[in-house]
Parts: sequence; C-alpha cells; structure tokens
Amino acid sequence: MPAKKKTTSAVVSSKLETPEAAASPEVAPVGSPPGLGEPGGDTEQISAESAMAATPPPPSVAVVVSHKEQKLTEWMIAHPAEVIRQRQEMLTTLAKRRCTYGRDGGTMPVTLTPLFLSQAALNRIKTVGETFDRIIDKVVNGYRDDPHVRAHFPYTEIPKEWIDWDPGYSKPTVLNRHDALFDGKNLKFIEFNTDNPGGRAWCDTLEEIFRSYPMYQDLIASYSKPGDRAMLKAGLDAMLHCYKDAGGTKDKPRIGIGSFKEYLPGSDMEITRDYLVEHGYDAHFVDPRDLEYRDGGLWSNRVRFDLVNLALRFLFFKRFPHEMKDFLDAIRDRAIVCLNPWRAIIGAQKEAMSFISNPVNHHYFTEEEVKCINDHLPWTRKLDETITMSPEGSDISLAEYMIKNRERLVLKPGWGAGGHDVKVGRTTDTAEWQAYVRDTMGCSWWVVQEAVHVPEYEMPVLKGGKVVLEKKYLNINPYIFDGKYAGCLGRVSASNVVNVSSGGGIIPIFPLKED
Repeated sequence: MPAKKKTTSAVVSSKLETPEAAASPEVAPVGSPPGLGEPGGDTEQISAESAMAATPPPPSVAVVVSHKEQKLTEWMIAHPAEVIRQRQEMLTTLAKRRCTYGRDGGTMPVTLTPLFLSQAALNRIKTVGETFDRIIDKVVNGYRDDPHVRAHFPYTEIPKEWIDWDPGYSKPTVLNRHDALFDGKNLKFIEFNTDNPGGRAWCDTLEEIFRSYPMYQDLIASYSKPGDRAMLKAGLDAMLHCYKDAGGTKDKPRIGIGSFKEYLPGSDMEITRDYLVEHGYDAHFVDPRDLEYRDGGLWSNRVRFDLVNLALRFLFFKRFPHEMKDFLDAIRDRAIVCLNPWRAIIGAQKEAMSFISNPVNHHYFTEEEVKCINDHLPWTRKLDETITMSPEGSDISLAEYMIKNRERLVLKPGWGAGGHDVKVGRTTDTAEWQAYVRDTMGCSWWVVQEAVHVPEYEMPVLKGGKVVLEKKYLNINPYIFDGKYAGCLGRVSASNVVNVSSGGGIIPIFPLKED
C-alpha cells in the first residue's frame, strides 16, 4: 500500500492503447493426460495461470495514489509493532468467521492492504466479465446442439453422457469466476472457471473485517460505502432462480452443499452455509457418497434435499463410482436441482478459449461479443490445430511458430488448475521448450497461449518484524453469478504464475470513492 507500479501490462503483438487512454488511470493499488489436481470448489483456490511476456515493457501507466494511502503506508512502516498487533487480531477474527485456507484450517493468506479500483474500472470489469459469460454460455450450448462445436472438445474430463444431462433450468453455467490481468488500462481474461469455483464467500467477510480495524477504517470509509454481503446474496439469488426455473415450488428449498466430508471443514463454503441458515434456509453439508436415491428424491437418512450446490471440481465425481451411483442417477433423472450443471465443465476447459479466440468461429457471436474477444482475450490454440492463424492473422504451422516464438508464449494443459504444469516460454530453456512442443503437439487437451504481461506492484508486507515494501504480481478474479457481476477478489504472488495454492495471497478489492 500504496502500490508502486513497476511495469504495465500488454498482450504481445497487440497495439498499445492511445496516450489519452493511458492518461486516464482506473486502478489505485494499495499496498492458477488429465489428473485430479486440487479438489476445486472448496479448497482449490483461487487458480489462474499467467505469465510475463519477453518484450520490453510499454510506457508506464500512471497510478492514482491518494495522500491518505501514502500516509497509511508511512504509518505502517513507522509502527510495525502496532501493525503486527492489529494483524494478529485480524487473523484471529478471520479464523473465527471461518475465513481460513486449506483443509487444515490454515491462516488466510490475506495482504496487509486492499486494492482500490475506480468505479469506471469496476464497471469495465463488470461489462467485459458479463459479456464473456454470455460467450461461454453460447459455446456450452453449442457443444450440446452443434456438431462443429462438439468436435472441438473430443476429450472431456467427465463422461459426455453427464454433460448431456438436462439440469432442468436454462442457463448452462451459473456460479462462475473469470480470472483476469488488469493494470489500469489493459484488461485481459486468461481463464474461465465454471468448474464450481471456490473463494466466493470470502469477499463479504473480508470486507466486513477490514472495515472494522482502526488502521483501515478511515481509509476505506473515505472511499467506499459498506456493502450488505452482496456476493453471498447474489449466490443465493442465483440458486433460487435456477431452482424455480427447474420447476421448484418451495419458497425456501432445503439446500445441500455437496463435497467429500474430508474437504468441507475449513472451506469458504462454511460461510455460505452459515449465511443460508441465518436467512432461514435448512442448509447442510452433504457427502454425495452417503446419499440415497429413492421415492423420487435424494435423501440423507430421512431428510430429503431439493437443491445441491456442488463444492468440488467436476472431475472428483468420477471417483467412488459405486458410492456415487445414487447421487448421479438422481441428477440424471432431475430428482434434485444441481449447481453448477455438469455441462458447465465445457466452459472451464482451456480448449474453450481456443474456440472463442479463433476468428473462424466468430460467426457464432455478435459484433459486440467479437469486439470483446479481440480486445480482452489472448490468442489461444489447441495443439491439434496444427495449421492455423497467428495472432497477426497469418497462416502458420503451429509447431514451427511455437519453436520460433518461445518467449511470447505459454503452454498449458487444458485441464490444469493452480498453475500446475504451466510452461512459460520466457523462463523455459530452449531445448526443454522444444521437447515440450514435440511431446504435446497434436494433443487436443493442451493449449498454447499468447503470454500476457502480469502487473507488478510494490506493496507492504511483514518481514522480520518490520513492514517493508515488496514487489508482487497481481491478478483479479470477478465472480459472475447467473450472468451478473457479483463482486471481485484479487490475488498476489511473488511468482508470475499467480495462484494462492502455490504460496500467493488474497487481496480484497474496494471501490475508489469518486471526488
């Protein structure tokens, strides 16, 4: 806090925005063959992959830093003992509010200071995020209805028959998180997470607690108005809308939060459950392996559930096929309303980014959506697209292009999460990169993506009993529920592959008060 910008972010080969655009800063920084990987929904979390491109950084973008932010940073550096005292008290409060990280109830890795974004920046993130949500829904519905789209996904993480099950409601993805890089000017979405993303219940709790601590009160109060747990409410509204759309008739359906019992303690879904109970809903954690499908419903002993919110990545439901049979049969027969629907996994596969970014498929989208794609999505190709078009629009052999442009590219598995198996061309030895290209070329479940500069900031951290400034990489994670923007978290990391599961941290995001 206040964050000092080191480099600005720009997609390789794309034109820089005009000097006029650069003069209008929108960000005021203060201060992640298929394997299971992390459980996802409840503990993954938050996991987009990103990488620094190897081109010289473009001119710096000015950063709005207020006098109050400067003073807070100076105060923290001058009073480390008081910062430590308030920090430890805050972490204790976070733990009591069920804001912990990991299955062992670890300390929430939250930054010392929040990130402030102008209302104009948040409106931009909202508009672009909601547009991509519509684009993803078209791809998921296309997988169901259009042989050309379906052929783009020859290998899926879960059985195709599950994906084809009708959930009973119209929207093919519901509770989503679309992860992006934003430096105040350039906004690029690098991952779409429709695979039951976690972390969403942290946002409201972090806001409440940050507002309550003396060293933040004046600063936050001067910038933004208190919220009313907007993200938790948006998640509940999305669940109820789908329940009604599927023919549900109860005003307050009984809700199960579905995960393996060993993964639920310490997850952010504990906060979700408490919120549901507080608002009069009979809500429980349920392990799908323990449920019974009988008498036309899904039961836990003698308790019948109406709706289940999945808190695991879809891939985990392939495990324990005998124990899971009743649960899966009930979903197939629409005896329970399930969120997200199985078909949502198509949007989470990185192959979807390849389909969306390729101009040969742009006839599926509106003119507005195509502009959004061109402006905010990096060039992406599956490695079975051996003859394709380059980011500049020229015909290329993909293998040859990847060898010659190593420093401009990132190689990712289509099923990846938490930054696992991501190969950043710029930081990978030439011989090693060539070996990866040779071994993965032709695999439809691997993608190559244009590298994007990751914004890097200086922000205060505690180290050796002192408050010091340290450089961190940053990305932002807007949540889109039922097609509408619900809120945003950020992540920071010392690595340019930014994810919490590899030692990064969470940074709360607040709106900047307009003068």
